[in-house]
Amino acid sequence: MRGSESPSGPPGGGTARPGGTSGRPKKLAPTPKESFDELAKKVARAEPRRGSVMQPPPAWTPDEVTLGFAMVSDGTGAVHELPEPELLATILIAAESDRRSIRNRVASSFEEEIDAVANLYWPFLVVHRGGPQAEAAIFDGTGVWKRTFRYTVRPSLEGIKPLLDRGLSSVDLLAKIRDVTPTFGRELGADVLTVEGFLPLDPPLLFDVLSQSSFQSDPQSPHAGFLPARHKVEWYDEILGQMARWLDRFEADLQALGEMRGQLDARVQEARQKVDEEYRAREETARQQTQQAVDRVEEELARLRQEHDTEIRRCLETIRKAQAVVAHSETSVSTAEALSLRATHRRTDPAPHQARSRQAQTAIRDANRQIAEARREVEKLHERQQKDQEATISKVAQVERQGAQALAALELFRDDFHAAAFDLLQSIDGQIAARSSQRNLLAGYFLPLPALETVRVVWFPLWMATLRGPRGVRQIVFPPMQVRTAKGLASALKRLLGGIVLPLEPRTAQFDKVLRPTMEEALSRDPWLSAATQELTRAADVLVDPDVLVRLQEGLGELSRQGWISRKQQEDFLRAYTERAQRRAASGTTVHAPVPAGVSVEPVRPPPPSSGSPPPGTLD
Repeated sequence: MRGSESPSGPPGGGTARPGGTSGRPKKLAPTPKESFDELAKKVARAEPRRGSVMQPPPAWTPDEVTLGFAMVSDGTGAVHELPEPELLATILIAAESDRRSIRNRVASSFEEEIDAVANLYWPFLVVHRGGPQAEAAIFDGTGVWKRTFRYTVRPSLEGIKPLLDRGLSSVDLLAKIRDVTPTFGRELGADVLTVEGFLPLDPPLLFDVLSQSSFQSDPQSPHAGFLPARHKVEWYDEILGQMARWLDRFEADLQALGEMRGQLDARVQEARQKVDEEYRAREETARQQTQQAVDRVEEELARLRQEHDTEIRRCLETIRKAQAVVAHSETSVSTAEALSLRATHRRTDPAPHQARSRQAQTAIRDANRQIAEARREVEKLHERQQKDQEATISKVAQVERQGAQALAALELFRDDFHAAAFDLLQSIDGQIAARSSQRNLLAGYFLPLPALETVRVVWFPLWMATLRGPRGVRQIVFPPMQVRTAKGLASALKRLLGGIVLPLEPRTAQFDKVLRPTMEEALSRDPWLSAATQELTRAADVLVDPDVLVRLQEGLGELSRQGWISRKQQEDFLRAYTERAQRRAASGTTVHAPVPAGVSVEPVRPPPPSSGSPPPGTLD
């Protein structure tokens, strides 16, 4: 079964839901009640590996890699960072445009103030796996995402071992298969391993992040901030050890299940062959029994025909004799009657002739009665012969029916055995498939990274802007960028309607649709991450640099010359940040930045403090 990926919440707290914030205002994070230093003492478990937030980090070391934010290729094919003034102008325009957007102003019912804009670095820890395989796991040190892995408890294999006994009959083997199958056909529970800091593989955000590892560059901002990790390195080593132990468990289970499956499949094949042989033997036995029955019936029919013929001949002989008597008696009657008439005519005594006639008539009647009785007996003999023959023939049908029933029972048993054995093997295959899927999901986070073999930390660049208003704090995330290749019709229409088309866009679709909205969602829900990023954004704020307005003016001028913004927009954005610098200087929170030449700004007095919100640039 696949684990779930979700943005991580504060340690021991709730979780933030992933997803974009397109079409709705971003949620506001509550203003922190304590400084980052105080909060860090409570929840931070590892100090930044690089320099402090108020000074440039030390030089690049072999075990750390800092990635570039906006890399471009020149005419010679060399890759270098976008000039800092253009990058700064692009980021500040995007932050100011977001602040001014109608959607945010209508949803918030107030106008936010940009509190700080800074270049921050997100730590990705490269934890290498020991052993012959040069693999490593990449952890997001801030723990925005969580990855949950499952280990399905393996059923005991003790119930299968009796099935391997070759001495079991097919019937006993079928009964034991049916007893064991339910154990492998259901899940017996699962262990869960939850890991903070794994970027999603689906969507493939992790691979998009890794694809940027070749764009290495030192921070351009003079005060880049490096986010701390939630845990010490030992914690990630221990998590990696647990993952390795789980992989060993998966491998052991898969090996045991595979071996048992192979042995069981061989045993089932033998049993199937034996059942098939029994069926063929029973089929031959039925054929032989039928042939024997047919032979016995032929003999019985021959005997019945002989007995029937003898009885028929006897009856026919009786009829023949009776018919002879009738013939002689009828002749005797006619002769006696003729002699009697002659005697009367001659006036002699006719009595003897009359007595002869009577005797002959009596003989005729007796003979006719015998003939009738013989004929009825013949009919009875025929009926009895038919019944005897049918009864004899039915013996063959009975033998054939018994053989067919025996074959049918054996065929049904064979089908039941095949189905039960198939179900058991399928259940074991399901256990193997589930473990393979779970193992592959876990193993998918062990990546062959020869280019990062000696690297321990990859610093992933982000630009972040903190916007503050009466209702709280909102943070905007700018992921690594690339130069926009073409303006196109959409850009032309956007400029026609008064919008801004910037020369940079997120480097990959995953950065735009997954990384940025999920980070902003996590910042609105995770107090630890929100406090850490706010404090680092303020500490590394580019708006407090003494020459920020000069660099901004240079960058805006270059964007105007390239046609990305109009001259009016150039002046408008420069005036907005100049006024903001004066307000911050007047409030005493920052050093006043010099106003660039050619920019006229009216003096701005600091707004009176409100009871419902802190002055801009301060923390409660």
